[in-house]
Amino acid sequence: MINVILADHQSIFRMGMASALVAEDDIRIVGQPRSFEQLLNGLGNFRAHVLVLSSAFLGRLAEIKQTAARQHTAILLLEEPGSVILTQFSTDVNGVMQRSADESTVVRCIRHLARGGRVLRLVRSQPVESQQSPVGLRLRQRLTQLEMRIVALVAHGFKNREIASHLSSTEQGIKNSLRKIFDKTGVCDRLELALFVLHHGIVLRTETEAHPTPALNSLAAIQTFRDLGYRRTVN
Repeated sequence: MINVILADHQSIFRMGMASALVAEDDIRIVGQPRSFEQLLNGLGNFRAHVLVLSSAFLGRLAEIKQTAARQHTAILLLEEPGSVILTQFSTDVNGVMQRSADESTVVRCIRHLARGGRVLRLVRSQPVESQQSPVGLRLRQRLTQLEMRIVALVAHGFKNREIASHLSSTEQGIKNSLRKIFDKTGVCDRLELALFVLHHGIVLRTETEAHPTPALNSLAAIQTFRDLGYRRTVN
């Protein structure tokens, strides 16, 4: 059995990856820490084979690496889209995986690291923003600035009342805007909107997020939208 700790500051991605991994008979998630202290405690107590680590923890990487080495835990670092800071850390971990990796790639990487292998860092030949499809560019032209901000917050997992608070609006106002967004994009619900954003490579950022990368960057994360009951609703 491969024990895995998921230490990721992006809750939707973390929950989506967890949903994908628990479906594998040979993989078990033994921790999902949200703080540095919880992470070190998990490494010390749960004998994880692989630690999936997000950039939010890079400031304490030396301590994490030291503890992981004592427990023979491989570190898989998640590369943020458009990031230029991970190069200096790539030699300090056992592997680097882009968030855009699909479910099968995630599973293969974890199994490979658990067997003592390494995962090479994959570098995009172009910035993420320049890889948007024509459909994605047209979407930006069709939606208003407010609607784009709402789409970004939806993709980051915010609920309507939270979006309303961020945008100084009301829940009913957000619901009305979502209906217009669904009409303009040709989707029926939040899940399809998230799939649309992912499929067309639309990079979304919000002014309110602590970390500037989209929370939804993998098909593994799509399951979370189903788990949260986001189908066929604008709530």
